Amino acid sequence: FRELIEILAISRNQKLPQPGEESQILELLIQRDGEFQELMKLALDQGKIHHEMQLLEKVVEKRDNDIQQLQKQLKEAEHILATAVYQAKEKLKSIEKARKG
Repeated sequence: FRELIEILAISRNQKLPQPGEESQILELLIQRDGEFQELMKLALDQGKIHHEMQLLEKVVEKRDNDIQQLQKQLKEAEHILATAVYQAKEKLKSIEKARKG
């Protein structure tokens, strides 16, 4: 916009405007304004998408933490069960020895 206004100001200072020149400049200004409005809408949309992505990244991070906690609990449960199975086998062995003895 500034460039167009500067061009318009320079052309007015240097010579009389040619017929239709002002309307061409006005049309160009209107066109540039439309392009600017489209870019502003695009920027706003991209800002919203970026915000949504940040929210989703936080949700993913929370879910990852939940999964890690569950994996840790499963490992602990696996260890407890493995120990219980081992102890049960040892008791069965000692019961069989007692019966044979």
